Amino acid sequence: MWNRRVRVWRTRPIGRGFAIDGRVRYTKMVIRQSFLFLLKEQPIEKITVADICRLAEINRATFYRHYENQYGVLYELEDQLLEQAQPAGTEESKGTIPFLQTVFQTLAGKKEEWDLLLASKADPGLPLRLCAFLERNLPPGGKEIDRRFFLHGLSGLAMDWMEGGFQEPAEQMAERTAQYFQDLAGG
Repeated sequence: MWNRRVRVWRTRPIGRGFAIDGRVRYTKMVIRQSFLFLLKEQPIEKITVADICRLAEINRATFYRHYENQYGVLYELEDQLLEQAQPAGTEESKGTIPFLQTVFQTLAGKKEEWDLLLASKADPGLPLRLCAFLERNLPPGGKEIDRRFFLHGLSGLAMDWMEGGFQEPAEQMAERTAQYFQDLAGG
């Protein structure tokens, strides 16, 4: 519904929040694609908002309506990629092995994006963000010190696997990591 006073296109409530207008989804998608294209060509420090806007064929005001700067695009991209690796809340997805399989398969499914983000070294804080993501989503269990050791080891293993070009299959990585976890828990 159009609100004449504020001149904002309102969306209908869906579920807990509001549905995102299709125009907003499209604009953000074009901005992200333009950013990724530029990231292939040059380091993030040399990418400007003007470059992104020129390639996306939008004006700067539109860009700033959605992002603060090029790093905002980067962080949202990383967040989206990590969110896609969250296991579903179903009963079959609970447990360490299904969690690891979901994480590794999702990371491998977005290989091109991860390769680009890791190769560009655009975000030196990415390993810490990956570790925090894993900590929020790893099924509970074990002693806290063992869990922390496993989390940091898992995030390092995942980063090495991604930086190495995803050489081993995701299923094999999940099984190997689960075996490490079981060995650690067993004593």
